[in-house]
Amino acid sequence: MPVSPTHAIVAVTDRCNARCLMCDIWKKGRTDEMAAGDYQRLPASLREINVTGGEPLLRNDLAQVIETMRRQCPQARIVLSTNGLLPSKLEDLLSKVKGIAVRVSIDGIGDLHDRIRGTGGAYEKALRSLQVAKEAGIGDLGVCATMTGSNAGAVKDIQEFAQSQGIQFTFTVVHSSPVFFGDQSAELPDAGVAAEDMDTIRTRLFASSNPKDWFKAYYVSGLIDVVTDRPRPIECRAGTDFFYLDPQGNVYPCHLWEKSMGNILEKSYEAIAADSEAILRSVGQCGKRCWMTCTVAPEMRRKLAHYAFRVGWAKLLHHLRPVIGAR
Repeated sequence: MPVSPTHAIVAVTDRCNARCLMCDIWKKGRTDEMAAGDYQRLPASLREINVTGGEPLLRNDLAQVIETMRRQCPQARIVLSTNGLLPSKLEDLLSKVKGIAVRVSIDGIGDLHDRIRGTGGAYEKALRSLQVAKEAGIGDLGVCATMTGSNAGAVKDIQEFAQSQGIQFTFTVVHSSPVFFGDQSAELPDAGVAAEDMDTIRTRLFASSNPKDWFKAYYVSGLIDVVTDRPRPIECRAGTDFFYLDPQGNVYPCHLWEKSMGNILEKSYEAIAADSEAILRSVGQCGKRCWMTCTVAPEMRRKLAHYAFRVGWAKLLHHLRPVIGAR
């Protein structure tokens, strides 16, 4: 089964300087990491690479890591995901590396963000990091949030903040993962509160004149389905169109999967996938009920015309809700 993945989450370190309520990466304490030059082993088919951690800016060679990725995957959009706690290091990186996207995590306005991130002053540092990125001329700039039991009902405020700043906004719901986030079942939000918050976000997106926002609204509809225990509306092709790479080189179909498919330092991604056909066939039936842009976006782009129709239909139904009584 030949594969040519287009999207990847690449965690370049397990080290983290935050103590987030909904993520246990900082508890790992692992410092062994792939060398910058090892990222030449990424498949050249990638079109989007999310560089994350831990906190990627804790790597002093992050500029070299990104440049290696760029040489190996020249058509890839490279997105740096940061907790925003290191604005000075971000400024230094952006003086060396051009043409990347930046996403800063914000999980609440003011003190709420600090409490969720377990770090005093986190919100002000995140704002400074956004300013640093703007001053560096980053056009592909945004904030991302994770909805938990601590901020459900207030995520729409982060969306409003992003709109006021003229930057992008994305969010997901807390997930558990044995290899990434840890067990976060205690952080799950109340389904009713979460759905109401999401519906406000979705309504704003459908009201936009930008078709890209309509696709985001459709994604939010999928989140509502997941938190209210409805079926996942899109096929999962993790491992085929998307994969997760940990800092030690272990490859997973996604960052919620328990078992590694292989190590990219030992053989190519293509060889790893060829040896993992049974895993790839079973991914779509894994039952984890996840819903994240990393697996949703590749599938929507792969069948763009199909999902463009579904997005348009969902937008029409949403606007007709007062008349037809739909959710």
